[in-house]
Amino acid sequence: MRIWVLDPFLTAERRLWIDGWARHSRHSLFAFTLHPPSGPFSSFRLDIARNRAERLARRIRRYLTGSAARDPSRQPAGLPDLVIMTDGMDGAVFAEETADLLASIPIWVYWHVSALACPEISSPEARAVEIHTVRAVRRCLFHGESQRQRFLAALFRYDEGLATAIAKSTAVLPPGFTPFPTPSEVQPSREPLALWILRGEPEEIPRMIAAMDHRDLGQQSFRLLLLSERPEIEANRVMQLPHTLRARILGILNPEDPKARRWISTARAVVEGSIRLHSPIHLMRIAFEGPWPLLPSGSTLLDQLPESIRALCAYRDPKDLAERLAAALQGVPGDPQEIRQALTAWTWPVLAPRYDELCETAYAM
Repeated sequence: MRIWVLDPFLTAERRLWIDGWARHSRHSLFAFTLHPPSGPFSSFRLDIARNRAERLARRIRRYLTGSAARDPSRQPAGLPDLVIMTDGMDGAVFAEETADLLASIPIWVYWHVSALACPEISSPEARAVEIHTVRAVRRCLFHGESQRQRFLAALFRYDEGLATAIAKSTAVLPPGFTPFPTPSEVQPSREPLALWILRGEPEEIPRMIAAMDHRDLGQQSFRLLLLSERPEIEANRVMQLPHTLRARILGILNPEDPKARRWISTARAVVEGSIRLHSPIHLMRIAFEGPWPLLPSGSTLLDQLPESIRALCAYRDPKDLAERLAAALQGVPGDPQEIRQALTAWTWPVLAPRYDELCETAYAM
């Protein structure tokens, strides 16, 4: 099969997702992507979602016909068998702009992160765009069962008929990952070390401050290494932290930076600071190396972990996070090998056949 993947916000995490699947798939994958906007996190904007859909539609038109402008005399060449778009653009606008080219091609959507799955912290505009997108595609794919259930429950409140109509065709495909290569050297830490993943979201810093203020952590000696795909932007936010918290921070590194990899095997814990239910690819790669994962109670990664240790990883609020992080810094609360074994099922050599098999049903629906 020829499968096109469209990503309007190609973060490093999403690039890892596309590249990993492409390397291990028995099908031919081709990606059309746009880089995320520069600058700090900003709230959802309807014009950006539409603009990204229009830009990708023009790029595909140029690829198929040699011109970005509509021209009935130009016949498309090299059509795909399946198109999978990801969140971040208005799927209805994309479908309309490419209707003359892709009318016979199934279009699916994969939700790395969804406004409908997190309605308490998303905007009405973001949720409306996702509803428009659902109406324009043939199938919705989710990165976890909990995300799928929350999405459908929210959609049911807005459009009961639409939610009922699409529910049976939805599917869950966990976000596969490729383990880190073995680092050439390991960076020792004189104090217990925790890693903290930041995504540039407004809720993260207040939640970090609230957790670090907890007495269980305030009495401990430990260091923090912050991980972000945009270290230079996070540096500005970190400067606003209280002095006592800043003093604990070793630095801010990109998770893909080889320097970060040297710290990973010596860290005792890794915290996912976002509560927006992202595909937890960075977190999985790090937890696979040994640091104990601490993640929001709604995270889809919990779907994969053994029930016996699930409760040791999930946190409900900053207070709960502080208590669990304090315990992890004193000594890992469970067996990291048990987590590593569970996560093996989400590595690409194991997971890619599952992706491929689902794609092969595109014309059976």
